[in-house]
Amino acid sequence: MKIGFDAKRYFNNQTGLGNYSRWLIDGVSQNPNFECDLYTPKKTVSKLTNIHYPKGLNRFIPSLWRSKFICSDLRKNGVKLYHGLSNELPFGIHKTGIKTVVTIHDLINKRYPEYYNAIDLRIYDEKLRYAQRAADIIVVPSEQTKRDLIKYYHTAEERIQVIPLSIPPRRKYAPMEFAYDKEYMLCVSGFSKRKNLVNLVSAYIATSTDLHLVIAGKKGDSYAEIANLCSGNEKIQLMTDVSSDTLGLLYDKAQFCIYPSVFEGFGIPILEAFSYGKTVATSNTSSIPEVGGDAVQYFDPISVQSISKVIVELLKKDKRSLLESKIESQLENFDNNALISRYSGLYEEILNS
Repeated sequence: MKIGFDAKRYFNNQTGLGNYSRWLIDGVSQNPNFECDLYTPKKTVSKLTNIHYPKGLNRFIPSLWRSKFICSDLRKNGVKLYHGLSNELPFGIHKTGIKTVVTIHDLINKRYPEYYNAIDLRIYDEKLRYAQRAADIIVVPSEQTKRDLIKYYHTAEERIQVIPLSIPPRRKYAPMEFAYDKEYMLCVSGFSKRKNLVNLVSAYIATSTDLHLVIAGKKGDSYAEIANLCSGNEKIQLMTDVSSDTLGLLYDKAQFCIYPSVFEGFGIPILEAFSYGKTVATSNTSSIPEVGGDAVQYFDPISVQSISKVIVELLKKDKRSLLESKIESQLENFDNNALISRYSGLYEEILNS
């Protein structure tokens, strides 16, 4: 049975949606019942032989190919089921007879429209509206996203399946000398407004602890503000575009992690921290408690005082040890093989219906 995957982020994103795409496609590809074809708009260097790119005139309009004209290629290649991995399906695919699954990770554009410009909001809404209407089955990573789909698009509940993200593989880092020799708490997060790093830095400064704060992630629209807020504070280290090796080392050496995001469709950095045996100070909002369970300490992300209070709590080794003892049990909810099997079962059910 031939399955096509939207593989744009498989090849081009090193975090978030890219990690999800690689985890799912690589896992499902191990099933001998499936032949997996990967569709991506840009040429890429890869040893894989099952990659498809736009051809002919479509080479000059790769984004349009991915969002619409790909449908003719899917039919020519004999794809029986197509999975859109990041909130969208190609327009018109409902007319092809190809079965479809779409993963909708979150509806942050509906909850927090102030984070987006008007054009992007319209594009995201149009893609989401079509995808949730056209898909045979919609996969979401959390009950939070399921509730949001029903709220904002009135999607029929029976068409939605909640399949959490899996435990990310523990990052294996090459032997290297780590230049940062202070004890620290770690925040792995992009520098965007939704990630709430301004409140984190303000809370950290108010705590007056000797434990340093390291923030590692991709630059975004709040980086300049955060850098200015941290200016002159030698206990705060901002790291951007870190390598996988460095990130693995950062997790391994941290005392604990902190994740202050206002809203998430899932919250993969929590599982990453868990995979290194680290507890997390994190927000009590959206899907985050579904991921953290009772192995983390929660705060109100809007309250600087609340964040500061939890930081003080996790400075206590006994408190950290208690939470860390619950990590293994929480991770059982995100077992890699069990979740890949759920996807495989879903594909077989749709293809045989």
